[in-house]
Amino acid sequence: MPATRVILGTHNHLPLGRTDAAAEQIYQQTFKPLLAVLYRYPGFPVTLHYSGLLIEWLEEFHPEFLTLLAEMVGRGQVEVLGGGYYDPILALIPTNDKLGQLEKMTTRLRVKFETRPRGCWIAEKVWEPSLASVLRASGIEYTFVDDAQFAFAGVRGAGLLQPTITEDQGKIISLFPLCSSLSRLVSAGAPSEAIAYLRSLSGGSPVAVILEDGESTTQSLLRDGWLEGFIELASKNADWLEPTTPGQSLKDYPPQNRLFIPSSSSAEIMSWSLSPSRRGLYDELRGLSEQLGGDGQFVMGGQFRNFLNRYPEAWLMYAKMMNTHVLVNQVRGDKYKKKAAQNELWKGQCGFAYWHGRSGGIYDNQLRKAVYHSLIEAEKITRATEIFAPSIISVDYDMDAIIEYLYQGSDLNAYIHSRGGSLFELDFLPASWNYLDTMVDRELTEKAAGGGPDVYQRKAFIDHFYTDQGTVGDFGAGSLPDTGDFVDGAYEPLEINRTLPELLMRRDGTVCGKEGPQQVRVEKRFVFRPRSIDVYYRLTNLGTVRLTTRFAVEINLSLAMRSADCGRLFLLDEDRKKEIGSDMAEIEGVQGLLVHDVRNEVSITLSSARSFRYWNVPIETPAASAGDPFVFQSHCFLPLWDLSLEPGDVWENHMSMGFEKTQSSQA
Repeated sequence: MPATRVILGTHNHLPLGRTDAAAEQIYQQTFKPLLAVLYRYPGFPVTLHYSGLLIEWLEEFHPEFLTLLAEMVGRGQVEVLGGGYYDPILALIPTNDKLGQLEKMTTRLRVKFETRPRGCWIAEKVWEPSLASVLRASGIEYTFVDDAQFAFAGVRGAGLLQPTITEDQGKIISLFPLCSSLSRLVSAGAPSEAIAYLRSLSGGSPVAVILEDGESTTQSLLRDGWLEGFIELASKNADWLEPTTPGQSLKDYPPQNRLFIPSSSSAEIMSWSLSPSRRGLYDELRGLSEQLGGDGQFVMGGQFRNFLNRYPEAWLMYAKMMNTHVLVNQVRGDKYKKKAAQNELWKGQCGFAYWHGRSGGIYDNQLRKAVYHSLIEAEKITRATEIFAPSIISVDYDMDAIIEYLYQGSDLNAYIHSRGGSLFELDFLPASWNYLDTMVDRELTEKAAGGGPDVYQRKAFIDHFYTDQGTVGDFGAGSLPDTGDFVDGAYEPLEINRTLPELLMRRDGTVCGKEGPQQVRVEKRFVFRPRSIDVYYRLTNLGTVRLTTRFAVEINLSLAMRSADCGRLFLLDEDRKKEIGSDMAEIEGVQGLLVHDVRNEVSITLSSARSFRYWNVPIETPAASAGDPFVFQSHCFLPLWDLSLEPGDVWENHMSMGFEKTQSSQA
C-alpha cells in the first residue's frame, strides 16, 4: 500500500469587473496551457476549481475549454470543486445567500459535467467554525484551509499532513490542510526536490495537498516544464507515491481525528488585514517563531473582518450589500423577479473588492464599480412593477449606532450621514452607478505619524473652513489645516419632510478665523428632486467678534477612469461651456461645472447661486501592480468663498447638482 499520497490542482477565478481583455490574457497564459499539460497525462488525477463567473466567461469565449474539461471529468481524471458561485467571502454573507451561492455552483457543475461536487473551495481560505454546518447543509463533505490554520488549532508534525473532521450544529465535514512546504517547492524548487520532500514524509500515510492559484501557475506549475517533470517522476515512484483526489482519499482513508480551527484565513490575508506597522511586527514574529522551531500556534495575525474596519469604504460596500439583501428578501409573489434580483445581489458579494492585498482589491476602481453596479441593479429589480413613492427614511444604514437619512427616488439614491452632514452614497439609477464610490490612500494615512492626508472619506457636501493663505497644492497634498470642526462633526436633523422630500440639518461648531476661535452655525437644507439635489446653505456667526475665514464645500465624483474618453470637465458660464483638463487647478469666478461621464452617457451639472473660486484635485492612489503607477479614484471639486461676518451676520448660498442621461455625441 502506498505510504504517501499527493493531491495536486488549482483554483481558478475571474473577479467581477475584470475586463474581457484581461481575462483573455490570463486564459492564454495559465488556464489553457495548464489544462493542455494535464490532458496529456490521463492517468494523473487532479483537483480543479473554476468559479461560476469564470465558467460563464469560458462558455461565451472558449467553450472548447469546457468541452475538454468535461472529457477529463468523464474519464475520472479530474475532480471538480464547488464553492460560492461568485467567489464571495462566505463567512461575511447572510446564511441563505451562502446556501444559495453554493447550490447555484453545484447545479452549474451538475449540468455542465454531470457530477455533483463533494468538496468546495473557500475564497481566500477565510474560515469561521460556523461554516461547517452551512457547507454540510449544501451537500459539501470537505474543503481546504492552510496547514498554518491547523497549527493555530494546536496541530503539529505529522498531523499537518492529515485531514480531520470538524463539527458545527451537529453537522460534520472534513478539512484538508494545504501543504505550505510543498507549495514553496513548486514555486522555487525542482520537481526532484518536491519528490524528495514527499519521500521524506512518514507517519500514517500522509497526504500532501497543493492547490495553486490559477493565475500564478505560469510562475509555478508551468515554470520550465515543472508540472510535466513532476508527473513523470511521480509515475516512476508509484511504489510509494500515490497521486489521488480528495474524494478518493477520504474514501480510502477516512479521517479519525476531530479538530476545531479558530476563525482565520490565508497567511496573506492575516498579514494584510493589519495596519502597516503591525503587519511588519507580525511578519517579524512569524519569522522568529519559525527560526526557533515554533509552529505558529500563538502567532496569529488579523482576521478578514479587520479589512472592514481598516477601510471605511469596504464597510460602506458591505453595508450596501446587507441592505440590498434585505430588499431582495422582501420580494414576494414574483419568483422570477426575486431570482433575478437575488442573482445580482450574489454578484455584488464577489469578495475580491472587499479587501486589499498585493494586487487588486478595494483600491481597484473597476472591481468596486462592478460590485456597486450589481447591487444597484438588484435594488432596481426589487422596485420593478411596484408602486414606488420617493421618500426619506431614517435608519442605521451602516451599522454604526448613528441614524442615517436615505433619500430613495425613482432616479436617485442620496444617503446622508449625521456625521459631517454629508452625502456618502449617490446612485444614479439609470446608469446603476454610485458616484460617491471613492477611495483614499489608507496605507499612507496609517504610515504617517499622527494621522496624515486623506483621513476622512472623499464624499460630497463636506464642509471645510480654511485660512485665505491655503493653496490648492496644500489641499492636494493633504497639508492644508482645516480650521473648523465640521468635517466629521455631528449635524442635528431639525426638519424631515419625508414626502416633499426635504431634510434640514444644523451644526453649531467652532471655526478658528483670523480673530481667533468663533462659534459658527452651519445649516444646510437638502431638497431632493427626481434628478437633482438642491442644497441651501446658511452660515451664522454666533461669536462676539468679526469672523474672517474661507468656506469650502467639497464634492467628489467617481468615474471609471480619468482619461478624456471616459470623463470630460467643463466650466459653465450662462449658456456657454469651456472644456478644462482634469489636472490640479485653481480658477477664479466660476459659476458652475459640467462633468460628462462618457462611459455611462451621463451629464452632471454642479451650480452655485454665488460664483466661487474653484479648486480641482484628481484623487489617485498608488497602483498595486506594474504599469500605471496610480489608480484613479475620483475627481475632487472644491468651490470656495471668502467670508467676513460680523457677530450675528448670516451668509447664504444655494448649490445644485443635477443628472441627465445623454448621448456621447452631445459632449
